[in-house]
Amino acid sequence: MTLYRQLLIWMLIVFFTLITSVFVIQFNTTRNFLREQQSTEIDNAISAVGLAVSPYLEAGDTIATESVINATFDSSFYSSVSLELLQENLSIKRTNPKNITGVPEWFRNIIKIEPIEKSTTLTSGWLQLASLSVTSNPAYAYLKLWQATIQLTLGFISTFLLGALILAVILSKVLKPLKAIQSRAKEMSVNQFGQALAVPHTRELSDVVKAFNHMSAQLKLHFDQQALEADRLRIRAFQDPVSGLANRSYLLTQLESWLDTSAKGGIALLKVDLIKDRYDQNGYEAGDLLVQSLASRIKNLASDDFTIARLSQAEFVLLAPNTSTSELKSIGRTMLLMSSELQSDPLDVRPVQAAVGLVVRRDSDTISSLLAQADNALMQARQQPKEPLALFDNIQQNSVMGKLQWKALVDEAIANKRFKFKFQTAINDQGEPLHEEVFAYIEKGDKNYSAGQFVGAVEQLNAGTQLDMHILDKLFQQLTANPDMGPIAVNITQSSISDTGFIRWLSNKMKSYQSLSDRVLFELPEISFIKHSNDTDLLCEMIHQNNFAFGIDNFGHNFGSLSNLNKLRPAYVKLDFAYTNKIDDEAKADLLTSITRTASNLSIVTIASRVETTKQQEKLAALMVKGFQGFVVDKINKEKTV
Repeated sequence: MTLYRQLLIWMLIVFFTLITSVFVIQFNTTRNFLREQQSTEIDNAISAVGLAVSPYLEAGDTIATESVINATFDSSFYSSVSLELLQENLSIKRTNPKNITGVPEWFRNIIKIEPIEKSTTLTSGWLQLASLSVTSNPAYAYLKLWQATIQLTLGFISTFLLGALILAVILSKVLKPLKAIQSRAKEMSVNQFGQALAVPHTRELSDVVKAFNHMSAQLKLHFDQQALEADRLRIRAFQDPVSGLANRSYLLTQLESWLDTSAKGGIALLKVDLIKDRYDQNGYEAGDLLVQSLASRIKNLASDDFTIARLSQAEFVLLAPNTSTSELKSIGRTMLLMSSELQSDPLDVRPVQAAVGLVVRRDSDTISSLLAQADNALMQARQQPKEPLALFDNIQQNSVMGKLQWKALVDEAIANKRFKFKFQTAINDQGEPLHEEVFAYIEKGDKNYSAGQFVGAVEQLNAGTQLDMHILDKLFQQLTANPDMGPIAVNITQSSISDTGFIRWLSNKMKSYQSLSDRVLFELPEISFIKHSNDTDLLCEMIHQNNFAFGIDNFGHNFGSLSNLNKLRPAYVKLDFAYTNKIDDEAKADLLTSITRTASNLSIVTIASRVETTKQQEKLAALMVKGFQGFVVDKINKEKTV
C-alpha cells in the first residue's frame, strides 16, 4: 500500500470518528430534548387544566368539566387522560390511539422513547376535588427524532465526502514532491536520468530532493564517464584517431573473420596521392584536414557488413563481403569520385590523384595474399590514367548472382512461401538459454540460400521491407501456434528501419500480438543507429511502448558511442567479432571489460558470437561477457539433448 493511501485512510478514520462523535452527541441531545419537551408539555397542560376546571368542580358542573377536558386534550400529543372526581365518585377518561406513522419500525425498535405519565390532585382550599392523570404519546417525539436523524445522516455523509475529497487533494499536493522522488527512483533503477527535480517548500522534503538530485547527477556523471572511458579505449585499440575510421588492427581482425567463413565478396584499396602530397608540402595539420574530409565522404559507403579502414597515411581499405564483381567495381568508382572531390579543379581537367585496386576473394586466399593482390591491382591501376582502377578477379566469381537476380529469387520465395527457419541459441554465463536467433533461408530444389547471400543485395536495392514483413508474419504465426516456443530474436534490415510504412505496419502487428511481447526480440543493425538515427530512435520508442524489446547487432563495428546505450535501452548488444577475438591481448581485454562493465551497469546483456571453445567462453565470462553464441553453445545444447 502506498504512503499516500495509508495517510489518507488513517486521516479519514480520524475524521470519521470525529464526525461520528458529533453525530452521536447531536442525536442524543435531540432525543433528550424531545423527552424534556414531553414532560414540559404535560406539566403545562396539567396546570392549565387545573385552573380551568377548578371552578366547575366546585360548582359540581361535570358537563363543563368534561368539555374543558375534551377541549384541552383533543390532540395526539397525549395518549390518555383520566380525571377522578373525588366527591361524586365519578371518572372522566379520554384515550387517543398510539399509532406512529412516518417512522420505520426498526428505528422504533432500536430507539426507545417511553411515554411520560404525571398525576396531580386538584383542590379548592383544603378541599380535594379531583385527581388528574395525563400520559404522553411518544409518536410526535419519534417523528421529530426520525426527521432529525435523516438530516443528521445526510449532513454526516455530505460532510464526510467533502472532507475526504479535500483531504485527498491536500495530501496529493503535499506528497507531490515525494511522488516525483518515487518516479525518479524507478527511472534511476533502470539507469535513466532526467532533469533535476524541483525543490519543494517543505523543509524535510526539500532536503531529500536536494540530496536526491545530487545523487542522480553523480550517477549520471559516473555512467557518462564509464562510456567515455570505453570509447577512449576503443579508439585507442581499433580506431584511427585522425579519420575516425577503423585502423589496421581492426581491419586485420575483420579480414580474418571474413576469411574463416564461406562468404564471397572482395576488398578495395584506395591510395590518394593528393593526401601524401599535402602532408609533404603543407605539414600534418593540412594533411589531417584532407584525411578527415575524405573520411567523412567514405563513411557514406558504410554498412553493417562493410568495414572501412585507414591502412596507412594515404591508403584506405574497404572490405565488402557478399558483393559481386560489378558491385565491387561500382564501389571502387565511387571511391575515386569521392577522392576527386578533394581536388581544387573547377574545370575538371586534372587527372584524379588517386587509384583503386580491387580484389575478388578466392577460397584459397589469406590475409597476406589478399593485401598483396590489392597492392598489385593498385600498381596496375596507376598505369591507367583515364580511369585509375584495376580489378583482380577469379574465373569462378563470374558465376556469382547479381543484385537483381537475388531480388528476383527473394520475391519468388516470398510468393511461393519457400522461406525456412533455423535457430541458434544464445546462453548466459550459467548455461541457461537467453533466446534463440532465427536465421531465414530459401529452399529451392536441392539448394539452400542463406540470408547472408541475399540480404546484402536486397538492402542495396532498398527492398528489405517486403522480406521483413514476410519473415515476421511467418514467425508470429509459428509462435502463436507453439506456446512453448521462444523467446526468438529476429533481424530487421536497414531499409525497413528507414521505411515509415514498415514502422506503422510493425506497430499494428505488435498491438495485435501483445501476448508475444516477452517472446519476440527485434535485432537491429548498429549502422542504422548512425545512418538513420531518427527513424531508428522512433522504431525503438515504438517497440518500448508496445512492451517488446530489441537488441543491437554487430555492436562496435561502426564505432557508435556507448553513451547512447542509456537512451536506447536495448535488452542486449551482440558484440562485433573484433572485440571478442584474441582477448589474450591486454589492450583488447581492457577494452572489452570496459564495454561490458558499461553495459552491465545499464542492465544490458552483452553477447559474444562465434564462440568456438569452452576455454574461449570462460575467458569471455571472466571479462564480464554475459551471453554466448556459436559452436560451443550448439555443442552444450546437443549434450543436454543426448
